[in-house]
Amino acid sequence: MKITVLAVAGIAAGASAQVIDFEALEMNDAGIHNWGYVYQEDGFTLDHPQSEPFEFATFGTQESRYPGSTALFNNTVNGEINLREDNGNAFGLLSIDISNLNNNGPVTVNFTGFLNGNPVASDSFTTSGSANGLETFFFNSDFANVDHVQWFQEGPFHQFDNITLIPAPASLALLGMGGLVATRRRR
Repeated sequence: MKITVLAVAGIAAGASAQVIDFEALEMNDAGIHNWGYVYQEDGFTLDHPQSEPFEFATFGTQESRYPGSTALFNNTVNGEINLREDNGNAFGLLSIDISNLNNNGPVTVNFTGFLNGNPVASDSFTTSGSANGLETFFFNSDFANVDHVQWFQEGPFHQFDNITLIPAPASLALLGMGGLVATRRRR
């Protein structure tokens, strides 16, 4: 709830949210498509170590595990996923859509946000486990000013889509407004 208030306040003040949606990767078939170890969109990069055996992948629109929108996944068990702004600037992470990968019930994903190499934020989301359905999760306000977000592809495995964020310097304005909102709530 708090992040929703912050996001609306930040956008109303002129900050524009961006959505990484992976639609450029959509394939109208029943295949699994590999996309390498680095994916870039709208000034942001998702990557994972090339020492991992498998690349990022998506399902074609006719594959049974396609969640209704093109979603990315790390195809390596326990694989690391990193999100950064291309110029190394801080940004605000607002939300992400998550779905289970193999239609096998709920999945929990743990996120850590970093600023200048130090962990400053953490959040954990668990899907309802419904087959092939993306669910939107909102990050807590600690993710309003991060320069790197990391999570892992742990069992029972997930795919992700529609990463909503606010690039710098708007994220810093959002952070400042968040302080005002928090101050008002404490009174």
